[in-house]
Formats: sequence, C-alpha cells, structure tokens
Amino acid sequence: MALKRPGDPLPAVEGEFESARDRYNFGMKKHGSTAPRFVRGRALIITLVALAALLGGLLAARSILERSVEYQVASIYPRSPEIQAFELVDADGRPFTERDLEGNITLLFFGFTNCPDICPDTLSELATAMNKLEAMRVERKPDVVFVSVDAERDAGESMREYVHFFDPSFRAVTGDDQALARLTSQVGAMYVRGEADESGYYAVDHSGMVVIIDSQGRMIGRFPPGSGADGVAADLFKLQRAGA
Repeated sequence: MALKRPGDPLPAVEGEFESARDRYNFGMKKHGSTAPRFVRGRALIITLVALAALLGGLLAARSILERSVEYQVASIYPRSPEIQAFELVDADGRPFTERDLEGNITLLFFGFTNCPDICPDTLSELATAMNKLEAMRVERKPDVVFVSVDAERDAGESMREYVHFFDPSFRAVTGDDQALARLTSQVGAMYVRGEADESGYYAVDHSGMVVIIDSQGRMIGRFPPGSGADGVAADLFKLQRAGA
C-alpha cells in the first residue's frame, strides 16, 4: 500500500463532497434555482427591514424639518402633548371640550372681561393678526378662544359682547375653578384673584401667553405677551403651511 505524500489530493469518498463549491452546486441543483430558498427568504426580509427603516427616517426627517422652521415670535415646543378631557361652557351655555380643539389651529387666551390692560391689548393684537391672515388669503383662519378665569362676573352675554367687540369670530368660554383647572394645568396657565375693595371690585392676575393648539388637539407652542400682530400673523401662516 502506497503511503500518501504531502500535497497529494485526498481520494474521493462516495456520498461525500470534495469541496464547499460542490456542496453549493448540489444545493442549487436540488432546489432548481440559482440560490437556495432560505437565502432568498433572508434577502427578502433584509430588504423589507431596510425599506421600513428608510420610511421611518423620511418621516422623522419631515417632522424635524417642520419644527426647524424659524418663527418670528412663537415658541414651538419640542413635544406636543395632546389636550386631555375637560369641559367648560361658552356664552350660549353650550359645552366646550377638548373635542372643540380639533380640526383647526386654536389660540387660547386666559383672562377676564374687567381686565384693564393685557386682555384688551392681546385680543386687539389677535384681531389684527386675523385681518392680516385674511389679507394673505388664508383659507381658514385659526379659532381664537378667550377663556375667562372669572366665572363669577363673566358669563353669557357679557362674555360674547366683550370678545365680539374685537372680532365677531372670537369665542368666549368659562367654568368654575375645578373645571378651569383641568385645562389650565395642562397648558401651564395660572391665575390668582385679588381681594375685593370697598366697591366690590377685584383684579385677577393671570398668564398673558397665547397657547397654540394644532388641528389634532395637541399643544404645540405659545405666543408670549406682546408678540405683536405682524409676528403672530407671520408665524400662524407658517404653521398652517407646515400642516399644523
């Protein structure tokens, strides 16, 4: 029997394969295709995962681009919490809830009809901004809602007359302290009633911001006090263009 010298090829053994290439060729012939089925299935899964990642990246990029728009006066929040359940009443005694904040951009301003300065100034500013949006041919202007934090003196016709003096499209709502708290606690608004004087008059200290709610009922930002009608109108126009 001849001894095997180094470098001599191994003898073929029946039932076995001489190389990895033989095993691969055998697999192709057996399955009648250019690649085994498990290879094709794995490639399909990888492709689907890649497509899903690409779609997710595109959606994330779109969101980032929308939020990266430079606004003149608005402060846009990095997160957009959805407004949870609350219930107030409008000047006609009809319920006003979180569902009324859906379908259009809504601007919420908190105050009281006996306010001597910031309330009339802000409502006048918002009315001017609405006129500017109309001049820009905006199809649907935002809804402006005045939330009175003084339900003891503000209700019904007095609220309606007050907001309609600035713009007939403005809406006024109010509620007791418990009902108001369900909304103010969500948007970061505050108010404190002062002591009544000899005549019974009392003032109410309150937040001066205008809260921005998007068409999906989410709080997306605010306009700080004294933003100015020009800046408010320009930013609302951008928000609508961005699909808020």
